[in-house]
Amino acid sequence: MLTKGVLVVPAAIPWTGPWLGATRRPSLQRVANRPILCHVLDALLSAGVAEVAILSPPEAADEIAACVSIECPAGVTVHHLVDDRRAGEEQALLAAAEFVGEAPCVLHHANGLLGQPLTPFLEAMREESSDAFLLVREDTGETRRLRLVTQRQLTAGKNGVTPRPRGPAGVCLLGPGALRRLVELEPTPQTLDFATLAEQLAGDDARVHMRLAPKWRHFTGDAHDLLDMNRTMLDALDPDTTPPPGNGNRFEGAISIDPTASVTSSVIIGPVIVGADALIADSYIGPHTSIAERVRIEGAELERSIVLADASLLHVGGRLVASIVGREARVFRDFSVPRALRLQVGDGDEVALC
Repeated sequence: MLTKGVLVVPAAIPWTGPWLGATRRPSLQRVANRPILCHVLDALLSAGVAEVAILSPPEAADEIAACVSIECPAGVTVHHLVDDRRAGEEQALLAAAEFVGEAPCVLHHANGLLGQPLTPFLEAMREESSDAFLLVREDTGETRRLRLVTQRQLTAGKNGVTPRPRGPAGVCLLGPGALRRLVELEPTPQTLDFATLAEQLAGDDARVHMRLAPKWRHFTGDAHDLLDMNRTMLDALDPDTTPPPGNGNRFEGAISIDPTASVTSSVIIGPVIVGADALIADSYIGPHTSIAERVRIEGAELERSIVLADASLLHVGGRLVASIVGREARVFRDFSVPRALRLQVGDGDEVALC
C-alpha cells in the first residue's frame, strides 16, 4: 500500500519585515531560491510519497495552490483541503483521514525541513510494525531557541515510547489505518498537534515510537531559522553542478548558476545558488548564499545570506554576513559628500552597523 502525505500549513505570522518578501506565509518563505513547501514536497517524493494533501487555512488556500502549480516538483499529485480552524481542528483531521483512508501516511508541517531523508524512518516504522513514529528533537538550548511546536512528552512507556523530555519535530509517521483509527476514538482528537495525536494512539494501546530528528528546522518568524534551512538545502547541492571558470571568475565547491545569469570577475565559494537573470560582477560570494532571480550584485562581498528577487547590492564597502535582503531592496554605498550614514528604515526593520 503506497504511503500518502498530509502537509499542514500554519497561519500567517505577525511580522512585516521586508525579508518576508511578497507573502507572510511561513511555508512560502524562500530558502535555496524555492519556497519551503516545495522543498518538503521534494523530500516526500524522494521517499516515494507521490500523493499529498495540503491542509491550508481558507485565507491561504489560493496562494498555496498557485505556488504548487508554478514551483513545486513534477511527479507528485497534490490535493488541496481547507483547514478552517473556526470549525474546529477535528474537521481538518476528518478531512485528512478521508484522504488517507487505510494507507500509511506522513504528517508534516509545511513550514519546516527535516534536514535528512525520510526513507530510513519509513523503513524503520515498517520493520517495527509501528502505528506511529513521532520524530523529536532533544530538549537542548538550541531546541528552545528554535521554539519547537511543543515541549509535551509522551509517557506511554509500555508501548515503546521513551519518556525522556524532548521537543517534537514537525513530522509524524502513521502506519496503515492509524489516522482513521484516531478519528474513530471517543472523543475524537480536537487538535492536529502531532505529539497529542501520538499520545492518544498510545493511550489506545497502539504501538508508538519516537526517533531523533536532530536536523529539524522550522520557520515561525526568526530570520535565523531561514538561514539555517537555507544552509541545510545548499549543503545538498550536487558538486557536479559547478560551472567551469571563465570571464575572470574563480569557483570552488558546489555552485549552481542559472544559464541566464551573468557572472564576471568574481569569486564564488560554494555551496551557492544563483537564480535566473542575476548579474554578479567584481564580487565575492561566500558559502551558504542564495541569490534569487534578477538580483544585481556589483563590487560587493557576502556570505551565509539570502538575497531575494530583484534586490541590488552595489559597492557596499563591507562584507554582508548572515543577512537577508528583501525583494526589490537596494543596498549601496553613497559616495556623495558630506560623508555620512543615510538610512531609510521601516517599521520593524533591523540594521546592524559594525
